[in-house]
Amino acid sequence: MSPSPAIRFEFLPDADPLRRNDGWGRGILFLDGRPIWFSSTEVEPRPVEWTWVDFLEHLARIWGALVSEQAYPFGWLHEEAAHPGELWKLADRRWAHKGDAVADQEEPALLAFHQRHNLSAGWKGIGLPAVIWLRVGETVWLSPEHGDPIRASFNSCRDAMSKFGDTLADAYSDSSNPRVVAAVQAWHHRSAAFAQMFVEVATGLSSAELRTIQEGEPAFRYWEVAANADWTNGGVLDGELLAAARMTAGVLEPTSIARILQRIRTQGTHVSAELNAISDKAVRHLVHNPTAFAFEAGYQLAGFIRSLMPPRGKFVDIGDVLYNLGVSVEELDLVSDRIDAIAIWGDRGPSVLLNSARAYKHDPNRTRMTLSHELCHVLIDRQGGLPFCEVMGGKVDLFIEQRASAFAAEFLLPRSVVHDEWGQWQGKALEFIWMLCQEYGVSKRVAYAQVHNSAVFDGLNRETQDRVKYRLRHQQSQEMILRAMPDVV
Repeated sequence: MSPSPAIRFEFLPDADPLRRNDGWGRGILFLDGRPIWFSSTEVEPRPVEWTWVDFLEHLARIWGALVSEQAYPFGWLHEEAAHPGELWKLADRRWAHKGDAVADQEEPALLAFHQRHNLSAGWKGIGLPAVIWLRVGETVWLSPEHGDPIRASFNSCRDAMSKFGDTLADAYSDSSNPRVVAAVQAWHHRSAAFAQMFVEVATGLSSAELRTIQEGEPAFRYWEVAANADWTNGGVLDGELLAAARMTAGVLEPTSIARILQRIRTQGTHVSAELNAISDKAVRHLVHNPTAFAFEAGYQLAGFIRSLMPPRGKFVDIGDVLYNLGVSVEELDLVSDRIDAIAIWGDRGPSVLLNSARAYKHDPNRTRMTLSHELCHVLIDRQGGLPFCEVMGGKVDLFIEQRASAFAAEFLLPRSVVHDEWGQWQGKALEFIWMLCQEYGVSKRVAYAQVHNSAVFDGLNRETQDRVKYRLRHQQSQEMILRAMPDVV
């Protein structure tokens, strides 16, 4: 028996024919078995008695966003938001610092985004707790107003939501109330509206930007979307092109995005038995060893992969690792230095495109870190987190990026190795950092981070600890200025 979906409804239409005609009913929303919309107490929840046609109207209106919009409206949210329930907290903090002018410019877009993804936004005359739904690849964030966010299977949650919309539409199918009739029709005809706005919502690009990129080619043909896709239930496979556009929208100019898309089109595809085998093991390892913290997942995965592929010596030849796994590495000039690399898989690849205009192209150690970061995505995110594509420096879920960065650091320079090296070291602490960079081919930032996060740090005296923390902050600040990779935990 398959597990029940993370989102579940219990519902009965009103027994009174007149009230039912007006869209009344009684229902409860559960997230992971916990009641979220209910009356009475959480211990003994009772159904919410109200006009549930409110929810059907709202669901029909936002259906396209729920199933295809996967990016926040602003890049700074991708850099800071651990989950979509943090949007307003982060926005308020930003606007308090940036001032009213920035708030006035950004608030309408954020409010519109929130309305599209808040399941409770459609209720009229009653206030029910917010539940933010945001798809991320083959998963979905469900962030309730009260309680911890949930990351669940997108397909399972989408099917549960579609089924509940059908339940509401069937319950009110005989209504003569014009508003109820309109809501039922909107739900039944949602596929037409979804197909019409799909590309804009799926990419986050404006119609003007899409015209520049498509250069007159019909949208579905350009984006390789099947016109006969399952628009009604949202079962549309978006592919590498849409994924790459979504992650670079607002980061690169349309002409640079078009350059990426054209290069992706030229990528061949091949099956790598070695990659598939180790990827399957890696995913199973994470499933059997779950953690709520991105850096723990990354560290844990790196240790597991190193056990399957023991390095020869201190210096991990990441290029050789990718080659042996059947992942090609090529360069592409994106003009801008805001993107570091792009990993591609699906109908094309697997491959990594390094931006030859990246800020640190002359630093081999940071390039090694980038390639290790992309290795993490290719190993575990092909099966759910980021199907088809990943853009380093683009708009990607924070948890997934932090996990990949922690993986990269631990894969190239494990904390246990730092501890063992320190046990044999006779020189000064800061000279030790330089040795790690030289021997293991990592940047100063990674070396400082791994020392800070290892057992070595607790054994240092207070003055040296302060120096390590200062240097780590300094390296992070410098790399932020240079538009480098995301934070290493």
